[in-house]
Amino acid sequence: MAKFAFLVNSPLDQPGPIANNLEYASQLDEAGHEVVVFFDGQATQWIDELEGDTDSVVADYYADVERRGLIDGACGYCASFFEVDDTVESAGIALDGGADEHGPDVAGLVEDGYQLINVG
Repeated sequence: MAKFAFLVNSPLDQPGPIANNLEYASQLDEAGHEVVVFFDGQATQWIDELEGDTDSVVADYYADVERRGLIDGACGYCASFFEVDDTVESAGIALDGGADEHGPDVAGLVEDGYQLINVG
């Protein structure tokens, strides 16, 4: 089976790309592939938006990838920049990097055999 890393960068005003790609991540997981999802850039704001929100078009897809354990982290630098780092950590999502360092380590993901899927 293949390995996929979804790097989600979608801003809050564009729910389509994140909804579609969270659905794709679930489908790949269902088919037995290894899948991880990372929130990066403006997408770190989605975590605050989706925690406890059941009305968003993205909510069901987010809940599914969360239930499946596919969310592997969020960029610590970006979460700090958008002032959602506390919310991300409260949601139980690891921060990759810190206020001075971007994450995740995409070179490490590729070395581990993941195909990167950048969603913006």
